[in-house]
Amino acid sequence: MSDPKWFTSLDGLQIAYDDTGPGTAAGRPPVILHHGFAANAYLNWKAPGVVDALTTSGRRVVSLDARGHGRSDKPHEPRYYGENNMARDVSTLIDTIGAETVDLVGYSMGAIVSLVVGTQEPRVRRLVIGGIGGGVVEHGGVDMRRRGAELRLIDGDHLGAVADPQFAPAIVEFVNRGRGGSPGSY
Repeated sequence: MSDPKWFTSLDGLQIAYDDTGPGTAAGRPPVILHHGFAANAYLNWKAPGVVDALTTSGRRVVSLDARGHGRSDKPHEPRYYGENNMARDVSTLIDTIGAETVDLVGYSMGAIVSLVVGTQEPRVRRLVIGGIGGGVVEHGGVDMRRRGAELRLIDGDHLGAVADPQFAPAIVEFVNRGRGGSPGSY
């Protein structure tokens, strides 16, 4: 990945992010990618081809290294961590890039953070989560007893699932499709 851009979190940490692809086209907001635990934007999104697949499809892609991960600051005090702090970082990132709306994609830890963001951030247009199991949808919240590799795609009233671990094409199709598809049609 190229040299990162940076923003300062609300509690003073430097958070790294990459901003690639074309500018935001009408009706096609940027896609923000949030990686999983003990990973970074490169490992979860660039290396497997997700960033390239999205930019090739014409999307602007913004992928961050969460606090304590990758190129971002790694403080030693526990008070700097947790999903709520990371969710605030995503909102600050949305402010930083000047987006009116975003499509948000999270994997594993990033999926949990993305769910928190989705409940608090009205600028999230679409939410794609993976690596946390079906309990989130089936039980109305994060069910820590189940941790599958299934990818869940959520768009308003529509829910689809993709069990293929090579999910880059599914993410591209989902974030690029218009409203109205049927559940499970991915």
